[in-house]
Amino acid sequence: MRIGSPLIFVNYRKKKMAINQLAAALVLTVLSGSVLAASSSATTVTSKTRAQVVAELIQARANGELSVGDSNYPYQPTFVSTKTRAQVLAELAQARARGEMPVGDSDYPYQPKFVSTKTRAQVQAELVEYNKNPDPQGLYQGY
Repeated sequence: MRIGSPLIFVNYRKKKMAINQLAAALVLTVLSGSVLAASSSATTVTSKTRAQVVAELIQARANGELSVGDSNYPYQPTFVSTKTRAQVLAELAQARARGEMPVGDSDYPYQPKFVSTKTRAQVQAELVEYNKNPDPQGLYQGY
């Protein structure tokens, strides 16, 4: 291969183009970094003094209005009960006496115990009557 051959000239040209592109990207990166640094160092004008902002921060902490993390977002005001502890305990005792306290997921939501309004003889009579004239769709009609 000769030095003046077109193949070597093409490789040299590709390498030079790649170096130029890399240099241009480096220059743009440096310039954009300095532009961002200049824009972030700009000062903001506010109508409150530092002492006023600190006082508001202290007041917000005292009121419990500051979010420490995601656990209390969105902010909910502190719950204030309208009942005494004795009233709540009395309601709890009544609910237990009526069997309304759930034991697990199997009895949620609460359903009161079923109390039949018919006697056993009435239910048996209905069954005999049904067996004489059965419903073609069965006992369950979709409701």
